[in-house]
Amino acid sequence: MQNKERVLKTLNHEQVDRVPFFYWAVPEFTEKMMHHLGLSDRDALLDYLDVDFRTVEPAYVGPDLITGTNGEAVKKDIWGVGYRQVGHGDLKYWEACHFPLHGVTDLAVLNDYPWPTVDLFDFSVLDAQFAKYKEHATMTAPGFSSPGLFRIVQRLIGREGFLDVLMYHPKFFKALTQRVADFYLEFIERFFAAAGDRLDFIRVADDFGGHDGLIVSNEIWEEVVKPVFERYLEIPRKHGTHLYLHSCGGVRKLLPEFISLGADVLDPIQTRAAGMAPEGLKKDFGPMITFCGALDEELLLRQATPRRVEQGVKDLLEVMAPGGGFILGPSHKIKVETPVENVMAMYKAAGQWRYS
Repeated sequence: MQNKERVLKTLNHEQVDRVPFFYWAVPEFTEKMMHHLGLSDRDALLDYLDVDFRTVEPAYVGPDLITGTNGEAVKKDIWGVGYRQVGHGDLKYWEACHFPLHGVTDLAVLNDYPWPTVDLFDFSVLDAQFAKYKEHATMTAPGFSSPGLFRIVQRLIGREGFLDVLMYHPKFFKALTQRVADFYLEFIERFFAAAGDRLDFIRVADDFGGHDGLIVSNEIWEEVVKPVFERYLEIPRKHGTHLYLHSCGGVRKLLPEFISLGADVLDPIQTRAAGMAPEGLKKDFGPMITFCGALDEELLLRQATPRRVEQGVKDLLEVMAPGGGFILGPSHKIKVETPVENVMAMYKAAGQWRYS
């Protein structure tokens, strides 16, 4: 069975030859795993693991985002958020350190801020990507190609001040979210002008939950987020593109809202967060949405043995896979310190599992 067919049939809650696979990791882990296996690039790794998805994105053609070298390297994303490398040896990773609108609540500042434009991207490269990945389920890549809202605002003003600005400076917050939305609305328009009907999933990514539950209320979702997301989806829906919605944390209380929005897939399913136990999600929402992820990234993939990972995969699939509507992947982005053997054990065990 072709990878794309497997994913789309699973989306229709059909039991196929095996559950589809999704892969999500920090670049440093991907490099480590490629080196371990002697593979030349990311596509070779995904082929090795028989992952069913491929991501597509325009090429960034703007100014260099990384300056300096080694310990002095500094990175800025397209929004002007600054990052520095932390850790040591093979365990280095980028950590946000500069939030350019931290402490700002003056509307006038937004007028002078250097907002990103879609001219930073070359969309013509999408043709070759769609041709290369025609047998796989295609999705907009994580990062700048996945539209979001609050996750961008949090990076601009800092996570600690996010709720204060939301509650006590509503005009500034509304204007800030509008700037983010304006960028992504134009980005989506340009993307689909190049992609047409060839994209299977648009990944819309935000974080509405923490370990203990929601970090935004249903009211904030309804009043602020949902109207923006509905606008994001106007063009994709005309092209028959599915919505792959990402939110970490305990978001069970928002699941009816996600389904109402038209989400076909929810990822990454952090099963130890409040309300996110697999049994309850499958029982209450299984027929209405496809779940993706759910294999514990922190305690299982990062800290357990390969044999324990294999058992964890089998236990998870016994609950989530029957009746279709489940895609296996990690419950969060795989970290650089994760043992390669554990990730290999995850995909091996899933490939061997069969519906009873």
